[in-house]
Parts: sequence; C-alpha cells; structure tokens
Amino acid sequence: MSGWRPRSRDGGRPLTTLARLFESSQSAAEYATGYFERVIELIRQLDADAIARAIAKVEEASLRGKTIFCIGNGGSAAVTSHFVNDLSANSLVSGQPGIRSFSLADNVESITAIANDAGFENVFAYQLQASMSEGDVLIALSVSGNSENVIRGVEYANTHGGYTIGWCGFGGGRLARMCQLTIHVPTTLDEYGPVEAVFAHLSHVVSGYLTMKRGRKLSH
Repeated sequence: MSGWRPRSRDGGRPLTTLARLFESSQSAAEYATGYFERVIELIRQLDADAIARAIAKVEEASLRGKTIFCIGNGGSAAVTSHFVNDLSANSLVSGQPGIRSFSLADNVESITAIANDAGFENVFAYQLQASMSEGDVLIALSVSGNSENVIRGVEYANTHGGYTIGWCGFGGGRLARMCQLTIHVPTTLDEYGPVEAVFAHLSHVVSGYLTMKRGRKLSH
C-alpha cells in the first residue's frame, strides 16, 4: 500500500482514505496493516528541516527563559498534555534550567469559565492574554487547521510578540497560512487518527531530541 493515493469521485473530490481502506479490507487484520502503513507513509513525507527549525526554536526560547505554550482540541489536546509531560519535568537535567512548558488544554476550570463567559472560541486566547510574554513560543495543533479557538490563540500570539508553530493535517486550513513555522501532514478529510498519531510522534521527536541533547538518556 506504500505510495497509494485515494482516487477521485466525479468533480475531483477525493475518496476519504480510511473509508476506502475499510471498504477494500477483507478483515480487521488487513485494515490494521493498511492503517499502519498509511501512518508510516505520512511520517515519511514530513519536512525534517521544518521539524529541526521547530526544535531549535523551542531550545532557543527555553535558554532565554521563555515559555512554551501548547494548544489543541480533543485528541490534539491529549497530545499537548503528553508533549508537556515529556518536555518539562521529564527532561530535567541537574544544573540546567528546565524547559518551561504548559498545555492550555489542561485546566478544565479555566476552559469552562472562559467558554461560559466569553465563548469556547476564546478559551486559548484569553489564557494567552493572561500568561504569554514577548518571545514565548506557541505550538498550535489542529487536524483541520480551522479550529476557531486555536486560530484565535495564534492570532493573539502573532500580534503580541510570540513565535507561532502550527501542526496541521488535511489541507492545512487557516493555521498553515498564519503560523510563522508550519509542519503540515496533508491527508484526506477522515484521517483524524493518522494525523493525531503523527502529532504524537512529532512530540516525541522534539522532546526526545532536546532531552538527549541536554545529556539525559531516555532509558531509566
């Protein structure tokens, strides 16, 4: 299945990848194999230079005492929480400053209060307004690239001295166009799972590289 692309329906609209895979699979095992091959294909298409620039920006900001903020919804929010877990306390090395990082999807009290009072579209922008300083980094995850609360968070960071890094899937959406650095995973419109899987791998690449560069091994 490597190199496989979805065919087009009338009018050029692509068949959704997972639906086509499901329809063509003769068993759950065959579907699983095809799914994993698709994730591998997407990983192989990533821009390694863009990933390296993202790693360098996170490291530079950390060394300057700046903060890394992460935002996302649903499965992407789960990735931001895991990312911060690995990037902050789990990358600590004696005698070196920690990488100060936070997922703004983690505080349910703040999210529900802001959503109740000012609308869900503002749950990240308002938290950034309270906490972000010039030179901080915002890593924004959105499979569609069009989640309004993520877009508003990026807009705030862009206009208040932050550096914005976008991770997006599908066609990239607005997020791909508005971030200062974008890592795009191009997919059809039903590939939420594969894109979020790639997001998780990206988070491990960034955190793992920086942890080992600081002199800490990943083994225990």
